[in-house]
Amino acid sequence: MDVAEVVILGRQLAKSLNRRRRVVVELPEFAVRAIQHRVDEANGNEPDGELVTFNDVVEWLLIAEVSVKRLPVLEQSIPGFTAAMFAWLLEATYQPDDE
Repeated sequence: MDVAEVVILGRQLAKSLNRRRRVVVELPEFAVRAIQHRVDEANGNEPDGELVTFNDVVEWLLIAEVSVKRLPVLEQSIPGFTAAMFAWLLEATYQPDDE
């Protein structure tokens, strides 16, 4: 298998790993309020921009825990993980120039 085949395979696997799935969790009230505070902070400076949601903050908090050092371990256990994470990062952070 050459590098091109690996890249294509990674992209194909990333698609299924980037599908959204609803998960229900229970959190202590202080954690809920801390997350809501972060949402309010993020939206306080952007009244005309795209609003940050509670889900956005939780998603970022969870994904922020994945370090570059852990990517090979996760990739070995979850094929396509690295491609999925980089695709998510690009989608979550890319903002085209306003022209």
